[in-house]
Formats: sequence, C-alpha cells, structure tokens
Amino acid sequence: MKLITFLGTTEYKTTRYVLGEQSHETQFFPAALARFIRPAQVLVCATPTVQQHHNLHDLGQQLAEASIPWEPLSIPEGHSEADLWKIFDALTGAVNEGERVTFDVTHSFRSLPMLAFLAIAYLKAAKRVQVDRVLYGAWEARDATTNRTPVFDLTPFVALLDWLTATSRFVETGDGHALADLLKAGMPAGPAMRDDITARALGRNLKAAADAIESVSLALQVTRPIEVMQSAAQLQTTLQQALPGILERAHPFGILAEQVTQAYGQFALESPTETAALGEGLRQQLQMIDWYVRRRHVVQAATLAREWVVSGLALQFNQSMFDYDKGRHPVEQALNNAVERRKPQARNIYPGPCDALLEQLPQVENLVKVWSQLAELRNDIAHVGMKISPKPAALLKQKVEAIYPQLMILAQQWGLA
Repeated sequence: MKLITFLGTTEYKTTRYVLGEQSHETQFFPAALARFIRPAQVLVCATPTVQQHHNLHDLGQQLAEASIPWEPLSIPEGHSEADLWKIFDALTGAVNEGERVTFDVTHSFRSLPMLAFLAIAYLKAAKRVQVDRVLYGAWEARDATTNRTPVFDLTPFVALLDWLTATSRFVETGDGHALADLLKAGMPAGPAMRDDITARALGRNLKAAADAIESVSLALQVTRPIEVMQSAAQLQTTLQQALPGILERAHPFGILAEQVTQAYGQFALESPTETAALGEGLRQQLQMIDWYVRRRHVVQAATLAREWVVSGLALQFNQSMFDYDKGRHPVEQALNNAVERRKPQARNIYPGPCDALLEQLPQVENLVKVWSQLAELRNDIAHVGMKISPKPAALLKQKVEAIYPQLMILAQQWGLA
C-alpha cells in the first residue's frame, strides 16, 4: 500500500497525534501516520520550494528512522491553472492500476485538498484503485492541556462521491446495481449479524433496501411494469422503515434516499393486478412509457407502448388483461383485423369476439393508425437491424417519441389521464 502525503514550508509544531489506540509525537503528521499504517512506500508531494526546505529533509529522516521507504513526488507551485493540472496528473500518475493507497491531506495547502479529492475520485473510477483511507491530523482540534491531536477520518466524505454517482445513476437511468452494492457493503460482518441483535436488525434493513432497489432496477430493464409497480411500493415501504437504521451505517444514503423515493414513488402500486387497481395501473404504465422515452430507452418504450394499447382496450372491452388466450389475443386479433380491412387488398382476417367492439369505438381510426405504427416499430426493433435497409437507431428513437403523445390522447379518451 502507498501513502500519498503533502508537505509545506510551515514551521510545524510538535504534538502527539492520536489515531484510535495508536499515538506518536512529532511535528510532521505523515511521520506519525506512516508508523500507524506501515505503508510499503510514502510519496511526499513537494513543490520546488519545499524540496529545498529543511522540512523535507527532517521528515525524510524520521521516515528513514522508522525504516519506511519514501521519496518526494515533485509537483509545481500551483500558481496557474496549468500547474493545477500538472499536480492532478502527478497524483494520478503515481498510482498504478488496482493499487491500494491512503491519502493524507493534513499539510496540503490552498487548492491541494480539493485536487486530492478529485484525484481520488478519478483513481477509483479510471484505475480501480482501492482507497483505504483519507486522513487529516486536526491540529486545530488539539487538546492544549495534553498536547494530543486527534486524527479525522475523511474517508466517508470520499465515499459520498460514490453514493452521489450511484444514486444519480439509479434515478437518471434506472440502473440501481451500484447503489444496491453500496448498501450491501455497509452490512455488519457475519459474526456481528449472528451475535448482536442491533447489528442484525441493521443488516436486515440494509439488505431489504438493496433488494428493493435491485428489484425495481431489474424490472425496469426487462420491461416488467407490474413488477416495477410492486417493487416500487416495496421500496417506499422499506425506505420508510429502514432509514433510521441505515443512517447509522450508510449516512450518505440517508441524505439521498428522498431522491430515490421521489423518482420511483410515482410507480408505486401494491396490487396492480386487482380489478380496482387496473385503471391506476394503466395510468402508471403510461408514466413509465414517458420515463423510458425521456431516458432514451427506445426498446423498452416501444415494447411497453404496444402492450399498453392492448391492455387499455382489454379494460374497455371487459376482457382479461393478464390472460393471453382469453383476453389479450382477441384484442390483438381485432386490431390486426382492423388494420387489414383498411388495406386495398386485405388478407389474413380471422374474425374474433372483439372485432365489432373495436369498430364501434369513436377513436377506431386513430387506434388503427397507432397500432400500425407500433407493430412496425416493434418488428423493426426485434429484428435488431438484421434485414435489408433497416431503419437507423435515430429514426427509431424519433418514432417512439412521436408515439407517446398519441397514447396520451387515447388515455384521455379512455378516462385514464
């Protein structure tokens, strides 16, 4: 593991730095920290001015006395934006793919702490670096009586970047796997879950929240609207019940949980297959189509839009919405027959029980038009471009976007909007 630290030209005062049960007296926090964590190497970020200052020599001597390898990491003075980029490049270039690293920002100055945090975020994302800890020797919190200085662990604030990214990804795209993984990582260890009632309850809450997020995410990905509604309702309930406990172990998520609730509460419906909830379920599915369209999930939007038309008509015709043979198929058959009847040369017309009901609807002509567009769109998507002159992806996106307003009109005519 590497320790990356900073040094200035300040005349640092001697104090006893305390980290947990460990303590060490020195004027340089990096010297104390190196003794605490025993890194394989210490890299001391030093400007040209610092490299000529006795501080670097004195710190190096203390590290050598502790048999800890070290070397200076040259950085510019930071007097320009170009210098700041060079400092960022030096920090990120000093760490290899997959390495473990601890950062100490105690003796950094001006914009260096912010650059360090940005470098940490970059290293975790681009090089899959494991950042063990980010620490700060808090001289300003020193006990003047005993001259003992506490060490603050800033690692949770680095983790906040992970929580922000994962939550944003879930809210904006529907992919909640990274967020669920963070919640699971906060679960207490096995022995604690076994022996401690409080830890066991916390672990259950974290797992329940993670499972609910994964369920919503997967259901959205594979276009399972009923499951989305049920999982969203479960997610709401779980977050309400589990949040107090989650705050203890995953505080950043407590701050962001409201975003998740707002994003997916619109889809929450506990029993969408019950007769009394069918209309509300269709309204929420229409919102789901809009959600897919706005996030450019073209395949899911087109697939759900096609099935939404069938479901809406099944409700109008008092057919079983969830029984293909006795409900959905007769509706689809009626729609296909209506399309064929309006062609100059009709073919493959197999009369069914819903034909007359469809033709009697005042919006039948618009329905036929929308159904034709949806059938063509879904077929084009299903063939994944493996045919002569397939429509480009951009055109498919435009067609899906154009379909949604027509569905809104149908919803208004059916009393679903």
